[in-house]
Amino acid sequence: MSEETKKIIEAALFIAGRPLALEDIQSACNLGNPGIIRKHLNELVQEYGAADKALLIEEVSGEYHMTVKPELENKIMHLAPEKEISSAALKTLALIAAEQPMKQSKVVKLRGNRAYRYIKELTEQGFIESKKHSRTKILSTTPRFQQYFNIKQLDELQTGGEKND
Repeated sequence: MSEETKKIIEAALFIAGRPLALEDIQSACNLGNPGIIRKHLNELVQEYGAADKALLIEEVSGEYHMTVKPELENKIMHLAPEKEISSAALKTLALIAAEQPMKQSKVVKLRGNRAYRYIKELTEQGFIESKKHSRTKILSTTPRFQQYFNIKQLDELQTGGEKND
């Protein structure tokens, strides 16, 4: 069962498309002992870290994810389908859109430390832009945001799309 468990973990990281905590892997895959799962995760991190692999499995802040090695990313990203916005990132985007321009530090205060990941995701997808401001950044939406959500004018956000006379 040990190699089978390792394969299940590898498949879960591949299919998830987002970072997974050890507990997520354990419950989603109906796998038992966290120590065995961690052992397999460490083995996968080592295996995918090999020079002859195109993919990486990384641990960041206690969560594991599978990704393309950075040196290959710019060569193949145009082939990737447009990613859906995660619900957590969507909530972060809604907050930024409603209060823009907004300090990144305020977003983090309201949404927690994971907001950094959501801000990065939204920036990479072109929905928000950030400008350095002192020790934080100022976040605002981009034209891509307006196009994606079919918003003609940003004042539609305050009025729910209806013009008040």
